[in-house]
Amino acid sequence: MSVSSHLNPEPERRLWIIHEKVRLAADRTDLKLAALAVFAALELALLKGGPRCGAGYAAILLLCAVIPLCLFAFSPFIEAQGPVRALDGNAKPQPGDSLITARDLARYPQMELVTLLDRYLGGGITATRYYEDIVAQILLHARVTARKSRFFLIASAVALAAQLPLVAAFAAR
Repeated sequence: MSVSSHLNPEPERRLWIIHEKVRLAADRTDLKLAALAVFAALELALLKGGPRCGAGYAAILLLCAVIPLCLFAFSPFIEAQGPVRALDGNAKPQPGDSLITARDLARYPQMELVTLLDRYLGGGITATRYYEDIVAQILLHARVTARKSRFFLIASAVALAAQLPLVAAFAAR
C-alpha cells in the first residue's frame, strides 16, 4: 500500500462520483439534443402552410440544417477514444479549470488527468491501475459530453437564426 493510499482510503468512491456527474451531464445533453431535433421537426411541419417568401424559405433551410446536426451528435464518430482535433478544437488545460465539469475534464490528456486528480482528491489514484481505468472512463465520457455540447450549441444557434426570418416574414404581413 502506498503512502497516498493510506492517507485517502476512498479514491474509488470519489472517482465514481465524478464519473456519475459526467455521465449525467451526457444524458442531459442527449435529452437537450433530442428536444431540439423534435422542435425543429415540429416547426418544419408547422411551416408547411407558412409564409411563401424568401424569409420563409430561409427559415425552412436553416431548420433543415438543425436536424442533421442533432443526429450527428448521436453518431459513433463522437465517441472516438482519443482527442479528435475536428471535434475537440485546440482546447488546452487552463489553470482555473474545474475538475468536475465535462468541458474542463475533456481538455486533459489521460496521464495528466490521472496525476491531477490524484493531487485533487488527496492521493491514492496512482496506487492501482484500476483507478487509472476509472479515470480513463471519466475522460471518455467527458470528451463525448463536451463534443455533444458543442453540437448542441451550434444547432441551437442555427435554430435561433431560423427564427429571425420567420419573425421578419410575420412582421411584414
